[in-house]
Amino acid sequence: MAKTILITGGTRGIGRALAEQYLARGFAVIATGSTPRSVDQARTALPQIDWQVCDLREQADLAALCQHIGRRALDRVVHNAGVQQARNWFSPGGEAISIEDETRINFTAPVLLTRALFDNVHSAHGRWIFITSGLAIAPKQSAAVYCANKAALRVFCKSLNGQIAVTGSPIKVCEAILPLVDTAMTQGRGRGKISPEQAAAEIIRGAERGLAEIYVGKVRWLMRLRAFWPNGAENLMIRH
Repeated sequence: MAKTILITGGTRGIGRALAEQYLARGFAVIATGSTPRSVDQARTALPQIDWQVCDLREQADLAALCQHIGRRALDRVVHNAGVQQARNWFSPGGEAISIEDETRINFTAPVLLTRALFDNVHSAHGRWIFITSGLAIAPKQSAAVYCANKAALRVFCKSLNGQIAVTGSPIKVCEAILPLVDTAMTQGRGRGKISPEQAAAEIIRGAERGLAEIYVGKVRWLMRLRAFWPNGAENLMIRH
């Protein structure tokens, strides 16, 4: 029987690349998108995947996703979906994404979904992969809420791993820390981006090794810089 993976935010970017690469590895893939239109388009391109509409801002959608999964064992769970809104706190203007929605999608939903899926004992095994960012370590001034959300998710992973160590659970929690990736979310931002395909491949390799922290791309250099010059990384990023 094929192993099963759940990927949130699978219709584009890193999530789409992960869905394609896990599908190629023989996994049964369940993937979500936030709107019926995005899911319909993804289903047309990749009908082999079990596509589900799930607006992570809505508790009812999270409950419906868990009901759809039911008692099915999940061998991999990837909390990938994320959004980022630039804000100038001293010159507020119109925002496409509210603070509440940004926090629900980036932080609250992964935590609530983890709690709900843990209630299904058949799901409580395998690799649970949380996608964070180098901005959780070296934040930038233009996206304070996003950076804070990812930092919170990073701390959640560490605490969850602590409980796993105490209980002896077979779950392995992997935090995948990403650099700037060339996706719709990062259009017009920064240089030296890696492709979603490269990011996905490195995430998968790290997860298969069961790494608690997966350093993707340039994040390896960020962690080395942080080890030798703790404030240096923040000083480099905070002006962006």
